[in-house]
Amino acid sequence: MVIAAGERARCRGGLGVNAFTCDFRVRQTAAAGQATGKLLMLMLILMLTVGIGTARANPDADFAAALAVERARLPAARFERADLLHPAPLQRILLAPDSSQLAFLHGEANARGLWLLHSNTGNTRQLLARTDATALHWSQDSQWLFIQSAEQLSVIAHDGSGARRVARFQADRQFEVLGRDPVVGDAMLVVERTRPGDTQPRSRLLRIRATGDLQALYADERLIAGALIGADGQPAFVKVVEAEQQLIVHLRRDRPANVLLRCVELQRCTLLAGDASGDASNQGVWLASDIGRDRVGLLHLGIEGGQRWTFDDPRGQADSDQIVLDPQNGQPRLVAVRSVDAELHPLDADAARHLQQIRRALPASDLDIQLGHGEAAWLIGERHSTLAVTHWHLYQPPSGVLQRILADRDGSASTPPPSRLARKLPFSWRASDGMRLHGFLSVPPGRDLRAIPLITQVHGGPWSATGPGYASTTQLLVNRGYAVFEPNFRGSTGFGREYLLAAKGDFGNGRVQQDIVEGTQAVLALGVGDPKRVGIIGASFGGYAALQGVTHSPELYRVALAAVPPADFGWALRWALTDSDLADRDGVPLATRFRLLGVDPADAALQARLSAQSPQTNAARLTRPLLLFAGGRDERVAIRSVTHYAATLRRLGRDLSVYIEPDVGHSADSPLTREAFLYLVEWMFHRHLHGEAATVPDAALAAHLHRHWRESDSAAN
Repeated sequence: MVIAAGERARCRGGLGVNAFTCDFRVRQTAAAGQATGKLLMLMLILMLTVGIGTARANPDADFAAALAVERARLPAARFERADLLHPAPLQRILLAPDSSQLAFLHGEANARGLWLLHSNTGNTRQLLARTDATALHWSQDSQWLFIQSAEQLSVIAHDGSGARRVARFQADRQFEVLGRDPVVGDAMLVVERTRPGDTQPRSRLLRIRATGDLQALYADERLIAGALIGADGQPAFVKVVEAEQQLIVHLRRDRPANVLLRCVELQRCTLLAGDASGDASNQGVWLASDIGRDRVGLLHLGIEGGQRWTFDDPRGQADSDQIVLDPQNGQPRLVAVRSVDAELHPLDADAARHLQQIRRALPASDLDIQLGHGEAAWLIGERHSTLAVTHWHLYQPPSGVLQRILADRDGSASTPPPSRLARKLPFSWRASDGMRLHGFLSVPPGRDLRAIPLITQVHGGPWSATGPGYASTTQLLVNRGYAVFEPNFRGSTGFGREYLLAAKGDFGNGRVQQDIVEGTQAVLALGVGDPKRVGIIGASFGGYAALQGVTHSPELYRVALAAVPPADFGWALRWALTDSDLADRDGVPLATRFRLLGVDPADAALQARLSAQSPQTNAARLTRPLLLFAGGRDERVAIRSVTHYAATLRRLGRDLSVYIEPDVGHSADSPLTREAFLYLVEWMFHRHLHGEAATVPDAALAAHLHRHWRESDSAAN
């Protein structure tokens, strides 16, 4: 038996997301926690597709029908900003490989405890009153729970005994916990990476047991980016990074290692699981890959040659987002595709039968599934654009019973009910050059859609995407009477290589910005939104797009709110190479990734064009009101670039409001900072688009705003 040792979650970060390693979510049941955010995979064995979208991705009769349903709903009652600020207290919920119990973290961010729930009885008990855990990992024998934090790996027995540290992560090295060892029942697999220039091997694959014993399984001068363990307990396959390519290597005991596959130029090859079934001619490894095709699919790679594709999005639109593996034999059982609608595809008849049963109870949800082996219980996470927190269920395959669990702990009682929240409707439009593009539209129920303001909300990255799930800013805006359009312009992830690379580096006032503008115009052409009351908002690259919108398309966008925005995208790319938190990450060099994504920092002509088209260079053209929101400790977008742009606009006498919180980084984590952002969203669009007024800040928020926010002279007067 060989099973996957783990891959990172699909990313949804800012400039320079690592499109080589941060692109795929693998569910090993006991090796992956609840994902946040974020590119990816798999030809249907069984022709059963189960999806949740309210509407299909075309502005045709299906979309019109979905829009009519929203118009016919009763108007939603107003909720308050505070209702959107409660962080989900339930984190990292993880089913044991034998399904006997599940582990989870519960509590506030700085005071979370570690708990267990028994699958048969539903009883819970606390193992640790306080932990700084960032991830949990069950051992293969389900007897040990490994607790990963930023500084160490600890372990505790399933009965609460034997808590101890088994590894301290040294500051001069990098560590990645791949997941549980599938052969040695009480062990984890960890990659240790030294810094460049160290005399030790560049990477080591380690086995760390619950006793604290450490065994080096494999060393390589290249970066180890993934590994699979064989039935003999030794590494069978590794993924290594060599210069600008990734190699899938078969490690053989009696012969030299064999390179099975080379992935170059943003091609993806994510190790999933080994396949030791059948004779040698049929044995191989499962990969998530887009070798030789547009979208990432499920690929079986034979150890003696030969490739067999097993799954691809049957609608031909999207990469797959998640592969669910059997917790015992590691074989792929289910595939999720989430870029347009959230759909779940079974890969065998048994999985199809159980999925049908689950769908009878949860017909319109995005399901995050952790499988049990055979007849053992499954853990089901229920997600939807109208669910502020995930609802968790246990499914019993023998009986078909689905039971909600931890409802008193998941925080749902503190969030608006689904009936008051907006559904995201998949929407697509045809760009002026003929390319079909995708996005989402959310509208307030029971309103005259032609008479309401429209907000275009642009995602960051730019190599990221907006998905079909819950989004708090979208919900606030819709609740306040706005329609919200969220475009996945070309260059967005999750729709295949052609979609990703179609931007061709044109991130100035060019093709990508034109996609956003034309998408907004397509929404208006549907009769959604008042053309005289259109605003634009975004963070990071989305903030940059908002600046471009009000600078170069003032006839369309009447107001903008830009959070942590690079005012000159080309300059921001160059700064990121040396000064951002992305600069020293392992893997293919950041400059190489930028070049492959079409924004080569060394291309003088490209950089000159981006600069010439930037909001900074064209500051004098800005005639619309603007609010800038930024953090003084931003590690992704230089704060000095934001303040320089603000100073330029001040000198020009533009209608500019500025919020800068000195101790905040690229992401706003504190509830007070997040409420300040939501308040300013309400305030800005109410003032300039005549939407609903913001609820008056309480004393704490008013004082916070007074410290960090400066209204424009025209706004103050």
